Amino acid sequence: MRFKAKLLDINCMQQLTRVGASMSRMTKNCVLCLAPKKVVFVSNERISEGGTRIWCEIQQETLFDDYRIEGKDNSNRIFLELITDNFARALKSIQFGVVSVKIRLTKKYTPCLTIEIVTAYGNSNRIITHDVPVVIVPQRDWYEYEEPDMPQFDVSIYMPQMKVLKQVIDRMKNLSEHLVITADQKGNMTLKTQNDIVTVETHFKDLGNPVWANDAANNRKEASTQIGAMEACIYIKKLAQLLQGQQINPSKIICNLLAEKAIHIYLVSEDVILQYYIPAAM
Repeated sequence: MRFKAKLLDINCMQQLTRVGASMSRMTKNCVLCLAPKKVVFVSNERISEGGTRIWCEIQQETLFDDYRIEGKDNSNRIFLELITDNFARALKSIQFGVVSVKIRLTKKYTPCLTIEIVTAYGNSNRIITHDVPVVIVPQRDWYEYEEPDMPQFDVSIYMPQMKVLKQVIDRMKNLSEHLVITADQKGNMTLKTQNDIVTVETHFKDLGNPVWANDAANNRKEASTQIGAMEACIYIKKLAQLLQGQQINPSKIICNLLAEKAIHIYLVSEDVILQYYIPAAM
């Protein structure tokens, strides 16, 4: 297996840094899926840990100036398990003045992602090298990290801006461990939490509803419009974890609600798509 990539654009370097920082705040470990056309960070929690699933995808051509990969089979994919904090710390060395960043799969005391950061220093260049240990995921386990199917949602709705949503959830998370999200196909959403003393609700109107190309999704939309609002109860800390970790500045936040089962949050920015799946609280 071989992999090496190079970044020359400071904006692309910063984007990778933001993605790394976001992943480190949402999960301790993840699998980095390297493919010919895209780079994906995947995290699958056990059901006993809340069952959260993260899928963060970047098209490699929007990020890298040079990208070469040689996997074990015809798909030319490589799956690497890593500690997200190690990856994020290595990328923190990327500052203004960086000339280039090279990332290679190497074999040292253990398989590593070697990140080489070249910085202009006076009349010469200074090279900073980080070795991030990784574990090669065997091919028999790749199926666990494939792209998730679009869930069979009952309601799909745009969410408020990240800043507003974060402020609301920050206040609610101290009141209860549960959050009830209610939404309909008329652009209405309610966030509710309660304890023995108080019930707090925040209402949003005219948020809008995405139009999906999938016929089944459109049929569900029509059905849910007739049925009315649908709801799901989740652990509020799971949503707070997503909001606190975000640094990718999404242009759109979509919530696909599976009544009484789960919510599927879809964050879209110019170059990054992040899917976050939160099952209903047990």
